[in-house]
Amino acid sequence: MIRAIVTGAGGRMGGRIVTLIAETDGIELAGAVERKGHPLIGKDVGEGLGLGRTGIPIGDDLAGCIEKGDVVIDFTAHEVSAAHLEIAAAKGRAIVIGSTG
Repeated sequence: MIRAIVTGAGGRMGGRIVTLIAETDGIELAGAVERKGHPLIGKDVGEGLGLGRTGIPIGDDLAGCIEKGDVVIDFTAHEVSAAHLEIAAAKGRAIVIGSTG
């Protein structure tokens, strides 16, 4: 089982990725991260996205949950993606970075 952490989980694309993970065999959500001050911080990611309770709260610090995952799926602004890349690399985690712009 692949354990994924989604950054930008409260956004349009990040939320869609969380939904796809919930629907896909062989991968499970291990963490969800959003920017500091996001209104979903501290809320259950599934409830925040209308998927039902997952037991995974949305946090604001990738470094605080990186140990829980095998891969980071990042859908944040490029400035933040660079910092997330450094965190993932330092912990030996794979990272997939997506962008719409």
